[in-house]
Amino acid sequence: MSVLKKASEIKKLFTMAGKVRLFIILTILRCPFDPLHTAIHAAFLQYAFAAISKGRQNELFQICAQFAVGTFFLFIYNGTVWMIYSSYVAKWTGRIRKNVFKHICSLTLQQIESKTNGEWITRLNSDVQAATAILNKALHLPHAFVASANICVSSIMLLYMSPKIFGLIMAFIIPHVLVNQLFITRPMGHHAKKVQEAIARNTTDMNALLTCAEAAILYDAREFLLERFEKSSLEIRKSNMRINRGKALNSSLLILMGMIGYLVVLLFGGKWIEAGTMTFGALTAALQYRGGLLKSLNMLIDSLININTAMAGIERVNETMNIKSEE
Repeated sequence: MSVLKKASEIKKLFTMAGKVRLFIILTILRCPFDPLHTAIHAAFLQYAFAAISKGRQNELFQICAQFAVGTFFLFIYNGTVWMIYSSYVAKWTGRIRKNVFKHICSLTLQQIESKTNGEWITRLNSDVQAATAILNKALHLPHAFVASANICVSSIMLLYMSPKIFGLIMAFIIPHVLVNQLFITRPMGHHAKKVQEAIARNTTDMNALLTCAEAAILYDAREFLLERFEKSSLEIRKSNMRINRGKALNSSLLILMGMIGYLVVLLFGGKWIEAGTMTFGALTAALQYRGGLLKSLNMLIDSLININTAMAGIERVNETMNIKSEE
């Protein structure tokens, strides 16, 4: 699915739930936290090591006090924003569930009977749960915006502090991003859609197994129903395992590329310190920005994977809402 198609599907979901402007405002208010958090830590390490190297104990105490106060108010601000945001998401999720339920109830009996009970149960429960995960679960749409903001700020600061270190970091980050997007993130939407379809079949099979138990025993069809239920259950497990393998591969690649990149930066940074072109405090600050960049990159990649997974539910919810009642 193209980026424009995904954006269109997400827009339909938000339009149905309403209060899009509030979501945009809360997301904008949340975005500064990670860049400021990274900048405060980098500045603290740089100036603290500079004070230590010059033997200025009073200056070190002042730096520590400023760092503690800045961090305290930063986390108070972040907690306040997330508290308001969590209340908004709870109401947003409730509105989607209510609207989907109302729409299904407005359909004619003929339309309801055109699909199995398991299909409708899945559309009302699993599909809505998968769709609303884009906001009410960790590492989804809002985290993608937050991570993008920190990536931009950390990249600019690294480029300003040391273009050479920035180049070394990008030499390891860019290949990882390309591999991830081509071979890990892209197939996630397909696997997630397979999961939702398998859940619908599994729910139908379970419903038939429970409601038709006496008839199945009478006509010796119990083994047949059990085989159908087992098959759909295995399909769910198979698709979920593919999603989990993709996430595990992404995590292992990030750790591998991160460690190699860290060692390379330390190797070259040590030489630049010996040559007198860089101080130890500046290298420590650069490594802090690098850590914030990698952390946000990992958050962004995980968010994109989860968004692709949630798209299966969003598509099916929009599909349900597009079913027009036949008079």
